[in-house]
Amino acid sequence: MRPAAANPFARRPRGQLEALSERAFLWRNVVNSTVFVGERGLAVVDTQVNPGLARALLAALAERFAKPVLYAINTHYHWDHCSGNQVFAEAGATLVCSRRTALALQERQPRQRSFLASRGFTLGPDPLIPGQFAEDHPPLDLGGLTLELRQGLVAESPDPTLVWCPEERVLASGDTVMTGSFPILGQPSQQEGLENDAWLAALDEVRGFGAAVIAPGHGPAAREPELALFERTCRWFLDEVPRHFHAGLTLDQAIAAVEAGLPEWIRAMPQVWGTPRYAVLRVWAGLADLRQPGWQHVKPSAIPRRFPAEDTAPGLAAWQERVRACLEGGDLAGALGHATVASEDRGRDPGAWTLLGTTLVAASRSVDSVLEKGDFFDAAKRAFGHALALKPDFVPALLALGQYHALLALRGGDDSGEARALLERAEAAAASVRERAEAVFWRGICERADGAEAAARACFLRAQELAPGFPPAALALAG
Repeated sequence: MRPAAANPFARRPRGQLEALSERAFLWRNVVNSTVFVGERGLAVVDTQVNPGLARALLAALAERFAKPVLYAINTHYHWDHCSGNQVFAEAGATLVCSRRTALALQERQPRQRSFLASRGFTLGPDPLIPGQFAEDHPPLDLGGLTLELRQGLVAESPDPTLVWCPEERVLASGDTVMTGSFPILGQPSQQEGLENDAWLAALDEVRGFGAAVIAPGHGPAAREPELALFERTCRWFLDEVPRHFHAGLTLDQAIAAVEAGLPEWIRAMPQVWGTPRYAVLRVWAGLADLRQPGWQHVKPSAIPRRFPAEDTAPGLAAWQERVRACLEGGDLAGALGHATVASEDRGRDPGAWTLLGTTLVAASRSVDSVLEKGDFFDAAKRAFGHALALKPDFVPALLALGQYHALLALRGGDDSGEARALLERAEAAAASVRERAEAVFWRGICERADGAEAAARACFLRAQELAPGFPPAALALAG
């Protein structure tokens, strides 16, 4: 899925189906789904991060296997693993989870929604809660293939279900095992994640199955070397964070000390979701007994700012030039400092708030973790909201926020409806040909995200007609 990244407007493959054994497959995405194939039909473990990706997975399975999906199983309550439940239920699958997962889905919906919104995610309806429970089921019979549903020990969440296929010796672990990047070591709220040695015991439990291969919740297939690296990572933070806690450091001081002292083997890990900062917060939460709703928001922001000495400028154009100069020089902290002060200096000017929002989006590209990007995205959405509250038909803010949502739809399979509504408003209010071209172009990105390629290319061509030489349209047509 990496090659398309060179062209930000190229069509995105929605996932890759990789064989784990003759009858078990991993649908690789930012979040994994495991697929077991029997003579009667299929079982899917974890239903994806949103309905769009769930539909893409269903289409891929129909094309490859031409068999019904009999069961869709949730390994735990986190939304990135069960937001496609409704899609699978509508396709005829029986939804299954443990009773503790069903309870967590019900009780923790507000907390999850609040957390994900704070990370900049566009959220649809709450995930559909399964009506059948793992505890009530004998091994699921797929026809020549059986699945045993076992309640696992506490790991990333308090409710893991492990799905074991003895015939193929494949274990679907959910987020008890994660590979390929720095792991998501639990949200620092309530009692879940890396709080003590419980997760290490959960990894030993996984080893006890004697699986030939493990399908993790995130990342490529796992075997003993991947389990050993994951265990080593957990042990490092379980040793290091308490040392700073018991030395009397504050949380901010401990984060700074741990991040400064990371060994190279941890620094070398890619960051897709989890980060060392979240790992520190996870362990600290258990030590300080800070489990309470919302504590996951108490963390240092990833947004760098260095505020300028001058706190006024002769006009918005001057602020824009200062931001532009900093961005061109790679000084993100300076750019964000200027944009922040501009929004304070010219608080009634929607252009100043739009400048802050677009600068935050640009600066978000400096971090890789989806969770850390959320700091930027949440602040950017609030800045665009300020601009539109001041002037509801302010085209630059409509275009910027529409672009943000269109890219989420293209890259992550999110619903494109919000982007389309913003871009239609922008096109209607556009005062220049260039603004109309931008609105048409981003509507084309929405069409591409939804798989309507002919409509997408028509939009890109129209954008080129309106603004000859418009570079994004040329890139999109090439992609």
